[in-house]
Amino acid sequence: MRIHHGTARFPALLAVTLLGCSSSKSAGTGADAGTGEKYLGLETPTDGFQVRDIGTRIAAGDEKEYCEVAELPGDPSDTYYVKSIELANGPRSHHLIVTAAAPGSPMDGKLRAMSIGDKVPCLSAAIAFGEDGAQGVGGIQQPYGRVDYPDGVGRVFHGGQRVVFDYHYFNSGTDAVDARSAFNFHLVKASDIQHEAKGFGFYNWTIDTPPGKTGAFKGECHFKNDVNVGGLTRHTHRWGTDYTVWYAGGAHDGEQIWKSSDWEHDVDHAFAPAVLMKAGEGFRFECDYRNDETHDLRFGTSATDEMCILFGLIWDAGDAREVPDQGCSITWVDSDGVGHAADEAGGFPKPADPLVRACLGGSSKDGGALDECATCRCTSCADPIVKCAVDTECQAVLGCFQSGAGDCQSVISEHSSAVGMLQQMQSCIETECTACAANASGADAGR
Repeated sequence: MRIHHGTARFPALLAVTLLGCSSSKSAGTGADAGTGEKYLGLETPTDGFQVRDIGTRIAAGDEKEYCEVAELPGDPSDTYYVKSIELANGPRSHHLIVTAAAPGSPMDGKLRAMSIGDKVPCLSAAIAFGEDGAQGVGGIQQPYGRVDYPDGVGRVFHGGQRVVFDYHYFNSGTDAVDARSAFNFHLVKASDIQHEAKGFGFYNWTIDTPPGKTGAFKGECHFKNDVNVGGLTRHTHRWGTDYTVWYAGGAHDGEQIWKSSDWEHDVDHAFAPAVLMKAGEGFRFECDYRNDETHDLRFGTSATDEMCILFGLIWDAGDAREVPDQGCSITWVDSDGVGHAADEAGGFPKPADPLVRACLGGSSKDGGALDECATCRCTSCADPIVKCAVDTECQAVLGCFQSGAGDCQSVISEHSSAVGMLQQMQSCIETECTACAANASGADAGR
């Protein structure tokens, strides 16, 4: 085993929101308002507008994911106060995720260098066009999804704002299908919205179920600010069986909130009224799987991988109009089998000495001395580093980044089951070796 330490910065792998929060232009921009026309089952709203992508053709047996550029109707002087969002996707879809680019942001600049309808293969809009400026609009795993925001809560967008349709199709049929997507914005007056809603995602990157086995993976995350929670959404793929959510912290600590046994249809839990969660309180959730395949089911981006995510809809619990990001990545598991974020529950445990020695030995070329950062990575994060070093999927992806090849999305797609392992390694190194931030993900598992 050889572990190389370089300077390549490994970018965040996923920044997606699958939560279904839920003037006349052509496809890829706004459609006529109030025509009564239906598209993918969506009737063009009389109180707003519809946006459609151009889409593509998916051959029988193909799995494709594209990020396509679109635009909201109007110009920057138009402000849209959105009270409800509907999303629709065509047959054989795995998911649809819509992301908006904040005007003037780096992501906005990249999208404006492209034409409406341009598309690229992708794993997410944030990976394809950068995270800086990405604003989750909503997403669905089913053909249709809708969210109606509570009184005083909504979303704000602007005319001419660039958006991305991220559509993932897995065509298991015998005939080609058209990949088509659309969304509706239902609008209200500015005075109707005092709080801007935001989605959050709690990601459990540690899932790993061997072939022919069942697995249960529990983790918890906590909010950094006081928030109101309007609802929750489960996200697993088709091997997911039971999915359970409990309160974590506060007066209701340990109380079960919701249990879903259907990954495709029972995916949403609404709080009526919204639940107040104080800073430091959160949710514990468990994803259960039955792996009837011949390969390991780990966190990955392909339809042949699995995921374990708790999405939700939040807004500020005080007087603020906006709430800061509340996302959380579960990247290590304690002795009780509960997963945590890098900055919770005391952080990553120190690795056992044999793993540290294996990491140090694999990192030292011809027995030479290691620099301070390489030593820190091994003494703090030997567990995820060695795990990646002996895994061929993880090696392939990390090797691409280490080589400086630039665009490694095709490699990630080919070795997608390494995504969770890479996130665990990156999170540990960035948290435990902060002085080496520039090299944070340069721990490259090589041959």
